[in-house]
Amino acid sequence: MLLKSNKDLENFILNTDNYISFLIQELSKKGFECLDKNPLHIIDDIEKFYKSYYQFYNENDKCKLRYSFWAFFGKLLINNLGGKLQIAPKSDYCSGTPQLIDFGNRFDKKGKKKWMGIGFDSWFNGIIENKLLGSLDGTVKHIIEYYS
Repeated sequence: MLLKSNKDLENFILNTDNYISFLIQELSKKGFECLDKNPLHIIDDIEKFYKSYYQFYNENDKCKLRYSFWAFFGKLLINNLGGKLQIAPKSDYCSGTPQLIDFGNRFDKKGKKKWMGIGFDSWFNGIIENKLLGSLDGTVKHIIEYYS
């Protein structure tokens, strides 16, 4: 499931829309009405879906759902804050997963962009392990507001 090379990252980015479509399809199958909604309005549904249903999927679909989660939130934040994805380095807590960098409009006193990489896998793990501090919706909206 980890991204091991820049080619893996490129393939992930190229398939972002397919992963998001898979997620929307799975949400719809479980009764979540998310088609034609602003992505910011379905974050709570995504959190509920992963908490309630993820564990019942087979390993192949779990992998697709993990990639779908990364793709959805990567695209959402890039659309709102800019930036780009990289593979989180080995020293990072989300090593081998997509990490958003170079985003937002915060600058330090020297005029350098001020941010830390965002690893979506930490959010994912927080949800499925029921260890996320606060809500996913609150986390995402705070990041967008803070870095806009």
